[in-house]
Amino acid sequence: MVKIAFFKEELEIHQDVNITLESDNHIIIEGPKGGPIPKDFSHIKGINISIKNNHLIFTTNFPRNATVALAKTVINIIKNLMEGVLDNYQYVSKVCYSHFPCSVEVKSKENEIHVNNFLGERAPRKIKYNPKDVNVKIEGDDVFFIGADKEVLGQTAANLKRICRIRKKDPRIFQDGVFLYKILHGENVLWQIK
Repeated sequence: MVKIAFFKEELEIHQDVNITLESDNHIIIEGPKGGPIPKDFSHIKGINISIKNNHLIFTTNFPRNATVALAKTVINIIKNLMEGVLDNYQYVSKVCYSHFPCSVEVKSKENEIHVNNFLGERAPRKIKYNPKDVNVKIEGDDVFFIGADKEVLGQTAANLKRICRIRKKDPRIFQDGVFLYKILHGENVLWQIK
């Protein structure tokens, strides 16, 4: 493998997005539809981040392949955040059941999402969520997670799916749960199960 003496990559900052770079690679991103969103990149040792002429500049000397891959991962995370604060992402999950009609309910005072009557259970199954980062809407059997940070939206949808895990029953018969089936950015469909 050919050694690279110097790695430099630039990311243009959109004119409506405000990025603040603090010490130890802490970044705060703010835009018209979201923010401020803080991100901690203090773990990326050896990669220097700077802001110059409305560009984020990532540099490192004599990088290994893992360092270059880490820099590109950080660039993609920041790019997704910039797109998210310009136009929000939506993660859409579907409530599915075959035996017991279950429902999803948002308890905004407790910052919790409840799955009621799952497999006929009397006590609801619950997850916590952060209302500053995620806006949760329920329309019929669809649960919408709306926000600027893809990571937080995906994690909230995954947590809701995980609490509906069924144990000690045949998974071919008991297929109840809350499943992610669509990801949108604004009106554009990024991913969908057909």
